[in-house]
Amino acid sequence: MIQQAMNQLQIKGVNDGLLISLGTLTYAEFLNQLEQSLPEKQAFIQGSRVAIDVGPMKLNSRHIAEISTILSRYGVELWSVLSEHEDTRDAARKLELGTRLGGSQTDLNGKQLPQRQSTKPASDPIYQENIILKETIRSGKSLHAEGSIVIIGDVNPGAEITAGGDVIVWGRLRGLVHAGAMGDETAVICALVLNPTQLRIADKIAIAPDEKQTAVIPEQATIRNGQIVAEPWQPKGLSKKGH
Repeated sequence: MIQQAMNQLQIKGVNDGLLISLGTLTYAEFLNQLEQSLPEKQAFIQGSRVAIDVGPMKLNSRHIAEISTILSRYGVELWSVLSEHEDTRDAARKLELGTRLGGSQTDLNGKQLPQRQSTKPASDPIYQENIILKETIRSGKSLHAEGSIVIIGDVNPGAEITAGGDVIVWGRLRGLVHAGAMGDETAVICALVLNPTQLRIADKIAIAPDEKQTAVIPEQATIRNGQIVAEPWQPKGLSKKGH
């Protein structure tokens, strides 16, 4: 199973946008899988910026430009190329692309930095389907995950959250949020204060009312009878109990 996964293109959500990893694919196999995967994931990835991790593969500027052209057809911007090969990094720089992720443990040449011992949780981007963050998502920042996203903090107006699964915000949700972005109509959006500029679940869209919410009432949004409805959020296990 592990070998099979390495032979498949992988798209993961990271703090900087999306990361596409080639694994052990050849360049031709990568292009083929990219052409197959992008139409299926267009709702999830459209408008995103993408970094690609090509490992030890040697690519020239023509190869990278070809990848960028394919991505742009689906509304995706290539902004960084992660590579173990110096020639590939040079080709990326000639196209004015980055060669590392923000907060990554590599230097400007893409070489691994010495590991530091720390008792704190890593603050680097999480390369996995689900994302859990303890921070405020500020205006202008986009967060994407194929799975669910949990944020302990606020989502400010101007921020964008896109998840293939659920979105849980332990704070104020006031930005643009899209759960079930790959078509999952069972996805939910929960927040302590649910007042987004736009709310989407699967292909359904709802706009927040103009009046400001004064009381702090945790709410969850789901699809019912073909439309998005919001109701008081009562997580399982938190119902009132006698003492």
